[in-house]
Amino acid sequence: MSQSTTLRLRARMLDEIQQYRHLISQYLQQHPQPQCSELLLQLEQKPIGYWPELLHPWMTPELKQISTRLEALQAAISLIDMGLYGLCSDCESRIEAELLSADPTRQRCRRCEQQFQEKLLHRHG
Repeated sequence: MSQSTTLRLRARMLDEIQQYRHLISQYLQQHPQPQCSELLLQLEQKPIGYWPELLHPWMTPELKQISTRLEALQAAISLIDMGLYGLCSDCESRIEAELLSADPTRQRCRRCEQQFQEKLLHRHG
């Protein structure tokens, strides 16, 4: 994957993080409990990497989904920063560019993702 494509995906992920940051702030502002105001203040004072941990005690299904996505976005950005972005976490081969374009947080190549999903099905099936 070219450096320009990687930088474009990084910018896209940073934009998505900002959107989630805004959604979380709106969600907490809609709940007038003092704990939500306190949490909102804590979130505003911490980098986004701390948000999933701070949100954990307040998890609703909605916040859990957002928190999980934030963690995936942060992990992908960290991989870019370390020069490891786009490598499959299982086999270390290159993840197909079209898969990363569809979901820049993807961690497995097509083959390994298929094997992973099959294992999940056997465990839960």
